[in-house]
Amino acid sequence: MATDSVTAELLAMGPFAREDAPFALIGVRGPDAADFLQRLCSQDVLGLGAGRAAPAAFLDAKGRLLVTCLVCRQDEGFLLEVAAEQQQALQALLERYHFSERLSIEPRPRAGCRELVDAAADGEEGWLAVAAADAVDLSCHRHGVRFRRLHGAPPSEAGAQPLSAELAECLRMAAGFVRVGVETEASTLVLEADLDDHCSPSKGCYTGQEIVARIHTYGHTNRKLCFLQLGDGPMITSPAPLHEPEDEIAVGRVMHAVPVSGQAVRFGLGYLPPDFQQPGTELTLADGSRAAVVW
Repeated sequence: MATDSVTAELLAMGPFAREDAPFALIGVRGPDAADFLQRLCSQDVLGLGAGRAAPAAFLDAKGRLLVTCLVCRQDEGFLLEVAAEQQQALQALLERYHFSERLSIEPRPRAGCRELVDAAADGEEGWLAVAAADAVDLSCHRHGVRFRRLHGAPPSEAGAQPLSAELAECLRMAAGFVRVGVETEASTLVLEADLDDHCSPSKGCYTGQEIVARIHTYGHTNRKLCFLQLGDGPMITSPAPLHEPEDEIAVGRVMHAVPVSGQAVRFGLGYLPPDFQQPGTELTLADGSRAAVVW
């Protein structure tokens, strides 16, 4: 997928780096760790080779999104990288389903996380992890934005520009990584949140799998997450209706939007039905400001 012009302009000013990025690690180790995670999460963790990583989601029985993470396989088990704001929810979920399995669930002490962000090279989107006893190096790219996060032993990055929290939010949105509870609701299905790559299409039973399989087999969701560029204005922190310009009928909602520094535009994530998901579709907010679908 080609990067839009505003995101490309932002990335051209990089690479960017920030210290103490808000991500945490949870270790799941033991003889039963692989089978345990395979039953719970939407990704095929049994198919991961050592040193590989993949995005995953944890769902309820109705396919609604609870937590997202990055799963990294090690020889002795797995590391789950999760946004710091979701760490407690993920740990509680794992503990709730841990009965007699021979495994341990342990948050890894934070040793600092350095995040590097730049433009992805042309080619397929991918995920990779290199984990050692005292450091973890995770990299992925999605929607043209490449992220690398180093837990424990960050290398020097000559020439990197400071990555502010505001710019980090913009680039996260451009890559389509949702913040659970901010850009999702309790009723949000995982496939509504544009997380198809978090769900293996071929693995067996896991919590919520029946709903995911039914959507893949019989049709589509009634709405889907879209990356939006909105006219200049304040941050949007609660759902705001998106209207058709001609008749002002509300057709969807933007969940969260943030101003882009140095640009007369806001980046946002919101949900739209199929007829309004086409890139370039123009919508408006209640105050009359414009909103355009990027993807």
